[in-house]
Amino acid sequence: MNNTINSVSEYLEFLCTLKQIRNMTHTVSSFTFFRGQANEKWKISPSLYRKGLFLSENTLLTEIRHICPNDIPENKFAALVKMQHYGMPTRLLDTTTNPLVALYFACEDTSQKDNNGAVFVFPNLAVSWSTNPVVELIMDFVFNYHPQHVCVDKMLCNTQRSYPNSAEPLILKDIESLLYYLTIPVFPVMPAKTNARIEAQDGAFFIFGMSLCNQEKILNSGTSETSYYSFDPVEIEDHQKLCQSVVKLIIPSSVKETILEQLDMLGINERKLFPDLSHQISYAVSTVIKNRFSVN
Repeated sequence: MNNTINSVSEYLEFLCTLKQIRNMTHTVSSFTFFRGQANEKWKISPSLYRKGLFLSENTLLTEIRHICPNDIPENKFAALVKMQHYGMPTRLLDTTTNPLVALYFACEDTSQKDNNGAVFVFPNLAVSWSTNPVVELIMDFVFNYHPQHVCVDKMLCNTQRSYPNSAEPLILKDIESLLYYLTIPVFPVMPAKTNARIEAQDGAFFIFGMSLCNQEKILNSGTSETSYYSFDPVEIEDHQKLCQSVVKLIIPSSVKETILEQLDMLGINERKLFPDLSHQISYAVSTVIKNRFSVN
C-alpha cells in the first residue's frame, strides 16, 4: 500500500486511521515505529551493512573502545547507540515513535531535495526493552565475536554460563536455539533515554541480524568434533518482509520545503531534534538568513 503525502495536514489525516494496540510486559511492549528516508528508492538497511563493513564490525568496536575507553558506556547496547550517535557505522537502524520526526527526516536532506522522500510506518510492533536478555545476547556477539568461523560450541557454553537463570524468551538449550537468536532478521528495541538526542527525537532502533552462510565441522585431536559457523548480513530487499503491515508513504520532492516550514511552525526542526550547540547555531544562522531574505 502506497500513499502520497503533500502536507502535514494530509499526514495527520493518515495517522488518524492507525489503530493503536498497547500491550506491555516486563520485557516487551507494543509500539508503532516510523522511519523517514530522504530518497524513496533507498533500501531499509543500517549503515554498517550499506557501507560493506559487516566483517569489520568487531574491529571497529575494539578500536574505538581502546581509543576512547572513558567515553564508552559499560552497557553494550548503550555503547553501540552512543557510537552510532557520533557517526560510527553500526547494525542499528534509527527509527522514532514520533511520526512528525520521521516526516522531518524524509524532507530535510538538501542533497536529496530533487528526489521523493518516504516515511515507513511499522504499526503495533512487539518491541523489546533494551534490557531484554535477547538484546544482551546479540550485543555479546557483536562485541566479542567475528562473524566468520565462530566456534558456536564454545559460544554456547559461555552464553549458558552468562545467562543461567534467564526466563523467557531467552532459552539456550542447544546450538540450534543459539542460532535462532543470532539469525533473527530484525529486532525492534526501545532504548533507555541515555542521551539528549534520543530523548528529543523519541528515538528507537531496529537491530539488524545475520543469515547463516556456512557451517564447517573440524575433527580435533582425539575424537571430538567442533562446529564453526560463518554469517552474512541479513538482506531485506522488500520492506514488507521486514514487517507485513508496513505502510510506505511517498513525500514528493516538490513539497519537501513546504512541509519543513509547516513542521517548523509545530516545533519540529533542527533546534528541537539536535540539542547540541553546533545544531543550535546552525538553526539560528539559517533562521536569520531566511528572515533577512524574506524581508528584502
